[in-house]
This record gives sequence, C-alpha cells and structure tokens, in this order.
Amino acid sequence: MQSVQQIVEDPDVQVRLDLIDQLPHVATICHEAPHLFGDVLHDHLLGIIIKYLRDQDNQVRMLAQTAVLTLTKEGLLDNHTIEFKLCPIIEILCSSVDYIHFGFSFMNKLAPLIGKELTEKIFLDRYIALCEDEELYVRKACVSHFGGLCAAVGRRALFRKLFPVFVDLCCDKVWGIRKACVEVMVPVSCCMTLQHRQLLLAELLNMHLNDESKWVRMSAFQILGPFISTFAKEYTEVTYQRGEIVFTSQRDTRFSIRYAYEGIFRTKGAIQNRILEPEDHNTSDNFNSSVIIQKPIYEEGDNEDELQKDDISRMRAYIAMIQRKHSMDDQNNQTTDDAEKYNPFLYYYIAPDLPPDDELVEAARKSAAQKSVDWKPMTDTTASSKASPLDDISKEEEYSANEPEMMIVNGQKVVPWHLVNSFLIMAVPEYSGMGADILHHCAFSFPAVVLTLGKENWPYLQSAYQSIASANEWKVRRTLASSIHELAIILGQELTTTDLIPIYDEFIKDLDEVRIGVLKHLSTFLNILKPVDQRQYLPRLKEFLATDNESNWRFRAELATQLLEIVNLFDPVDVERHIVPLSLKLLRDKVAAVRHVALSLVTQVVAHLSDNERLVLSLFHKLNFQLIMNKMQWVRRQTFALLCAKLISSNAISGDRFSQELLPNLFKLCSDKVPNVRLAVARTLSKNVIPMGPKWLGMERIEAVEKRLRKMRSDPDRDVRVLARVDMCPYLDISLQINPNNQEIYYFNQ
Repeated sequence: MQSVQQIVEDPDVQVRLDLIDQLPHVATICHEAPHLFGDVLHDHLLGIIIKYLRDQDNQVRMLAQTAVLTLTKEGLLDNHTIEFKLCPIIEILCSSVDYIHFGFSFMNKLAPLIGKELTEKIFLDRYIALCEDEELYVRKACVSHFGGLCAAVGRRALFRKLFPVFVDLCCDKVWGIRKACVEVMVPVSCCMTLQHRQLLLAELLNMHLNDESKWVRMSAFQILGPFISTFAKEYTEVTYQRGEIVFTSQRDTRFSIRYAYEGIFRTKGAIQNRILEPEDHNTSDNFNSSVIIQKPIYEEGDNEDELQKDDISRMRAYIAMIQRKHSMDDQNNQTTDDAEKYNPFLYYYIAPDLPPDDELVEAARKSAAQKSVDWKPMTDTTASSKASPLDDISKEEEYSANEPEMMIVNGQKVVPWHLVNSFLIMAVPEYSGMGADILHHCAFSFPAVVLTLGKENWPYLQSAYQSIASANEWKVRRTLASSIHELAIILGQELTTTDLIPIYDEFIKDLDEVRIGVLKHLSTFLNILKPVDQRQYLPRLKEFLATDNESNWRFRAELATQLLEIVNLFDPVDVERHIVPLSLKLLRDKVAAVRHVALSLVTQVVAHLSDNERLVLSLFHKLNFQLIMNKMQWVRRQTFALLCAKLISSNAISGDRFSQELLPNLFKLCSDKVPNVRLAVARTLSKNVIPMGPKWLGMERIEAVEKRLRKMRSDPDRDVRVLARVDMCPYLDISLQINPNNQEIYYFNQ
C-alpha cells in the first residue's frame, strides 16, 4: 500500500485509470483472506476511490463510480460506510457546477443497490432539498433524474414526499424546468398507481399540453403516446428500472419488452427538494411549495383498491390552486400590458353617434360575466391559503367530485378522454401547431395506444391512423409500416381484414424504405389473415424483387427469410406455382448472402412438397437444369453442391430420392474445372453423405461415394485433397464463411 500511495497522485491520467481499475479486484482478494491482509479496503482502498470520485478527469471519475458500484454489489461496503463516507461525497458532487450531473447519476445508480430504506434515509431528504434551489441548472438536473429515484424509494415516500415536489416542479415559472418534468413523466407514471395516473398525472400532462411555451407543449405531445401506454395494466405490468421502461405481459410472464426511455429524451441529473414541516406550512404564503398530506396516501404493501381518494382529491385541488395562481399572475401581467396596448391616445376618435357592433357587445358581456365567475374562487383561495392551504383545499368538494371523463376499456374506466383527444390531434399537425415532426411520434406510439384502449375503441382511432398512413413524410409511413403487424395482432382478424389490408397494400407499392418495414414482418401479418386473404398475396410476392436500387441485396435476403417462414401457410400447389420460382431466382442471386438464405428456403420447400411426387420431381428437374446445365457460371454449380449438403443435414430428403435425383449430378461435379466447385463437392460428400452411412444411402452407393473421394484425394488443388481426407482427420476443423460481396470461402484450422 505504501507503493500504491506513491502513484495515487500521478499526473498521468492513464496511470490513475489503471490503478482505479484494479482496486475492486484487490479489495475482493483481501476480503477473502482477512487474516493475511487485514481491512485493506477501509484502511487504504476506500480513501483512494473517494479521492478519485472528485478527480478532474471524467474517465477516472467514471471508473471510481464503477468501483463503488461493484463493491456494493459484492456486499463489501456496509451501510455505515455508505452513509457517512460516500453520501457526503455524493452530496458535494450534486452541489458542484462541474460535477452535478455526475453526482445525480451516481446517486441513481447506487440507490437500487442499497435498498429502499437506506435510500430514503441517506438520499431522500438531500435529494428533495436541492429541488428548491434557486439555481436553474440545479433544479433542472434534479428533475431529469426524478424517475430513477421514484423507482428506488418506497411507495409511502413516493406519494407523501416526492410526488408533491414533482407537482411544484411541474408548475415552475421557468419553461426549461417544466419541459424537463414532461420528459420524465413516463418513468414517474410507471411508479404510480392507476388512480394517480388518471387523476393527477393526466391533469399535469394536460396542463403541459396547453403550456404557454412551445417547447413544453412539443415535449408533452412527444411523450403523450408512451404516457397513455402506461395505463395498459390489463395486458402488461409497467415498471421503470434503471433508465428502461419494462412491459411484462401478465398473460405470459416470459414475455417482456425493455424500452430504453433515454432513447427519446436524454435523462441527466436527479431530484431534490424540501418538504415543508407541519409547523412551517401555516406561515407560508408561497403557492409553489410542497404539499403537506396529513394522512398517509399509501402504506407499503397496501392494495391499490385501498387508495385514499380523499388525499388524491386534495392533491388535485392543490394542482388547480397552483394553476389558478399562475393564471391570475398572467392575468395581472396581461392587464398591465393592456393598459399600455390600448392607450386611448393611440387610437382615432370615434363619433358617439356611430352604432355599436352587436356581436362585439354580446361577446364583451359574456367575457365580463365569465371573469366575474372565475375571479371569486381565485380570490377566496388566495385569501384562505395564507392561513392553511390544505385545510381549505379539502373543503373544495365541488372540485374533488369533478373527475375527468374516462374512456371505457373492457368495462372499466382507464384513460381520460382529454388525453385521447390530444393524441388524435397529433395526427393533424396543422391543427396541433407542432409541425410535421410530431407525426413521427404519433406513428411510433400508435400500436401502444391501441393496445391500451383495446380494439373496442378502434373506431375512435381509425381515421387518425388512416390520415398518418398517407403522410407526405416517408419516415412516418416507414414507422407505420414497421409496426402494422403489431396493430394487426391487437385488432384481430376481422378488423385487420377490413381496416388494415388496404393500408398494407399501399405500403407494398411505396418506396423501398417503406416496403422494407412491411417485408420484415410479412409472415407475422399473413399469419393473422384468413386463408382466403393469405392467398391473394401470393401473386404479389414477386413485387418485392423489384427494388429502386438493384444493389440493395439486403432487401432480397429479407424476402428469402420471409418466404421461408410462410411456406407452410399454403398448400403444395400454391407453393409450387408462386414460391418456387422466387426461391430459384434467389438461389441464383449474385450475392452470396442471399444465396445462403435461399438454401434454407429451398430446403424448406422440398420438405413441404415431399408428399407430392409430381411436384417434388418437377422441382428437382428445375434445380438440375438451372444450376448444373449452366456451363458459364460456376457459382451455380457450387450452389448445387451446397444445396445437397443442406438437404441432407436438414433431413429434408430421403436417401433413395437423393441418390436418384441429386447424387449423379454431384458426381459429375467431382471433376469440375473450377477448384471452388470441387471444394464444395468434396465437403458435401465427406461431411454430409458419408456420415449418413449405408442404411440411409445403401452400401453400393456409399462405396461409389468413397471411390470418388479416393480419386479426389489426388486432386491438383491442395484444399480439395484435404477436404477429401477430412473423414480420416478428425482433428481438422473446417468452417465455411460467406462474404456478401464475394463468394464462399473455406478456412482450414488445425
């Protein structure tokens, strides 16, 4: 350790990086033999790690963070060490301008490892305290990591402490803070109950959808679809884990989707704020302060049905109070502006005998009446809040009873209607005022929204989907084309046939960038359709061979993959008429990667037609003619040898049929003038035919194969000779690799 201390302060960054990288391993070794090394971790190593957490180099700090997380996972750091040695360092980092994002990120990563109780004890109060910081960058960094901390604490702390703070931040006067709150609203929603989503978060999001700042509104529309998807509790369990939204199917627990939420919004920082103490709130006049909920909203382990609606009503009334306060401030500002804007000296004199405009007079009367109605509760609330905000909030029975109208899904109220209406507005960018880019977010979230609302509510969404499907932007259409199969799974066979097939047909005729989205899930979509509807797509499969750019070989490779998956959907006659010609064409493709997939496709076709003697013989005749009879292209002859190997290894052909239809032509290729062809033949005979034995092929034919191999062992090409002897050299490893732009290449490794 004395030697180590000499290099701790080394000015070379690489030296410090190498040192901190080794410390967790050293700590583990010393922990396993304390009688030899003592408590090296706490006496020496921990001080170095803590020092490197504040290093000037970012890589050193990140490795120090990784070291702490590794030691915590292995249980080498006790709670006392974390609370009194690491926590002060994290607090310093979170308060520093240079290290604030690093500090909050460190806190979020450490919190799940130390448990909910310790997180609430050492992080929560410090975390909350920073949310009231006067510095804008501190509050913004807090908000951007709010979701991570919500997932790390217990429900009681979440509902009683964190959520009131979140409400305050959502109503912050700075639009950047409000925008940051919108961007973490989906992770926060994953941690809340359904009632909180319906009555509180939905109302907050609706407030942001109508925010005065365009950037806040734009972010609110962008997360609207993912936010609505968190209501899909019947089908999935939605949780937020370390930066990912996890959807776990309740019908099949083995099925889950992890959605990287940071892919849409960059989440940095964390959240801290101070909750007003009970003795403080009576003297507070500030509306933008945290709410004191006197009754517990949620005890740990309670059932959602036992949620106290009174506390939600209080919180909703508090949100309305803040909204009215901001509205009143804006109204006062507007009055000041109007006094200058409508200065009588700026206007011409109007003669008193000029008759007034009846419509304007009527509108003015209605406006005055509305102001007189709205003004009274604002004044009462403002006056009463100086005494006791929550006591008066609880008396607002009229507001508490006024719950938002809900959309019915499977007989239950699930999603507020105003969120669904706002989502439908996204399909008309001109109306929403958010521009054409908002269409892409709408298209991306459409299947999730349909899953949440259920197919019984599809009529409300159908026109919006049709509108987006005809968008001018090809990226929007590509997004829909890539997910239309998911929509078909949700809607079922009947609605898919009537509503989705016309849109699907249009996508097939679209640009290649759109068609590839349809093609990648062709088999999934066809599996949902009725057999009659499936057959109508058989003549259209050849349309996928025509591409805007002929060098786009990946398109053809994807077509071969999808054909392989749909072969069993159709009867042998339809396969022979429509899929076999495409398979043979793909088998003759000039790109090796396409031919490699086509080998599996033809093998599957042979297996599917094996019960029909006429069709399978016709297929072999076509294979022999198109691959063997062509003397100009040796690649086709090589493909024939590879196809024989594939048919044998997949058990797609019987020994008798192989010996009658394919083996004679395979023998002819043993003396082909191209070494690559002979290589493929030698490999097929030695690695595939010989291991099958005389029971499969017959003793006479096996002897003929061995005779051919003995002859090939004296081939002019060394690699052919080696492959012909492979049955005698078990230590030889032969592998085939394919270069998409070249040909098949054999690699020999001893």
